[in-house]
Order: sequence, then C-alpha cells, then structure tokens
Amino acid sequence: MSKLLKEWTPSTAAIDLIKLNGIEDEQIERSLAYLNAQESLADIDDVDGYDNWNAFFIMFCVKANKPPLN
Repeated sequence: MSKLLKEWTPSTAAIDLIKLNGIEDEQIERSLAYLNAQESLADIDDVDGYDNWNAFFIMFCVKANKPPLN
C-alpha cells in the first residue's frame, strides 16, 4: 500500500464499501479528484488517525456525501 497519495488508487473493496453506503460513482470520482487536488495531503502519515488511504477515503466519502440535517 502506497503511503503517498499521488501514487495511490482506491481498492475494489474500498469502492464496494463506499457504494454500500449509497454513494454513486460520480460522487466517488468527485471525492477522489478533490483529495488528489489537496497539496497538503501528500503522505498518509500526515493524516492523524489513519494508517492507509483506503480507510481515510472511505470515511471521507461517507462524511462528504452525508445528507444535511434538517
């Protein structure tokens, strides 16, 4: 597993888990593009609480695509 974001792509298992949360392909692609554009995220060691990009990406997608509370 790559520690550098620019060398990483989500695993099939991560994508499957994200989709189980009702997140569509387009939303996944937008989330990935957003993360790849973040220059402050280069190495997984820079992200507190996560030891791999798949875990971080799953949580990011779920939280980023959570419907707003009314």
